[in-house]
Amino acid sequence: MSTYAMVRHIICGAALLCLPFVCAAQSNPLDKKLEKAKDMAANGKLDDADKYLVKVLDDEPSFGEGWDLLTDIRYKQYENSKLTSGLFSGKNLSFTIKTTDKDGNEVKDGSDTLARQLTEMLNSIDPSKKAYSKFIYTARRATMASRSAYGASAYLRIFSIDMEVDTNVGKKALKYFKEAETEFADKNYSKAAMLYRHAIEHQPDFYKARMYLGDCYYFMNIYNDAIAAFKESRDRFPFLLEPRKYLVDSYWKIFAYDKAVDEAINATIVYPDFTMMQRMEDAAYMDHRRINIQWTPRGVLPNKANEKNTLNDYTDKDEESAAGPWVAYQAAGDTIASYCDSNGIIVKANPLTTARYMEVFSWEEMLRKNPTDKSLDEARKMQKQGYLDCYVMVSCYHYDFYKQFAHFSTNNKERIADYFKAFTIAR
Repeated sequence: MSTYAMVRHIICGAALLCLPFVCAAQSNPLDKKLEKAKDMAANGKLDDADKYLVKVLDDEPSFGEGWDLLTDIRYKQYENSKLTSGLFSGKNLSFTIKTTDKDGNEVKDGSDTLARQLTEMLNSIDPSKKAYSKFIYTARRATMASRSAYGASAYLRIFSIDMEVDTNVGKKALKYFKEAETEFADKNYSKAAMLYRHAIEHQPDFYKARMYLGDCYYFMNIYNDAIAAFKESRDRFPFLLEPRKYLVDSYWKIFAYDKAVDEAINATIVYPDFTMMQRMEDAAYMDHRRINIQWTPRGVLPNKANEKNTLNDYTDKDEESAAGPWVAYQAAGDTIASYCDSNGIIVKANPLTTARYMEVFSWEEMLRKNPTDKSLDEARKMQKQGYLDCYVMVSCYHYDFYKQFAHFSTNNKERIADYFKAFTIAR
């Protein structure tokens, strides 16, 4: 995905179409610190802003806006690293190691296994890959610690989950689309809509043209037409989240809050993006209801069944090890690993659990070994009501177990919908 497309993807989904209730101004004592970091970044001092934010987040780990800004900064650092990446790898430069014997005579690489291995290792290091890994790692840590890290949540989905669908666009359709983009950027929404429609006429499966047509109607306050366009996009591309997000926002604009809640639930079954779950909660509030589900912050990143690291993978050397009930959680991963496939789906019969997923079993063990820990009260409530799997896999979703979530949601669509309805109460 191009940088332009990615930025529009995030801005339109999380800011321009945001809900009035969500955007109500809040006084936050951390605002000054956030502005200081923004000023540093704006003045090109990315590394200074990075270090400053890390210290802020050490003290305030649930500060979602801080995590989002740190993720933004590390994305920019990744973009910058691509400019120098060729200096360290590929055709531009490669490392060689010269070794000598005890008499000072050169030993050829081919006969020196250690030198050859070291050469291969150095040549495999790519600064841009390392920076990308750090950027993604930051988003993972953000969504582990804060339920309001909306930007980090969006980054993970856009870079790692969403797929490009407009891979074979015809010349005429693309011509109209590019002209429409120019008009859209100039806020000539009526003319842009006409051009997007021409693009769709030439290519009915042109996803972006149909989505951006809906954007035009939305910004012209023609919400029923926007709803029709977003519905068509949703039905043609049911595996994508964006049409559903915009559809929820359009329902909000016509005060159809009940439809907004239902569509938000359906969207969450596709992918439990943080912004989508917030939309669901806010629409329910406006419909005089409350979704009585509390998110539990994680103490550690999710257990994985088959984690292989490379030299370009980033991990925080100062990352804290598990503490409190999360010690039992981590240990559970090792206990169940031999019964799981590489994605953490439990595929072998075992005497330990009837659960199908490593993540659910890990929470079961954490609850079993910490029966009175207050931080697990919400999970304990869900377990008693028979919905621990939905709570863990959906409400406490994390990118690291996406494959488990995808398997669970595909096979439990009605159950997930019933789960949200079961915990939605009148207010």
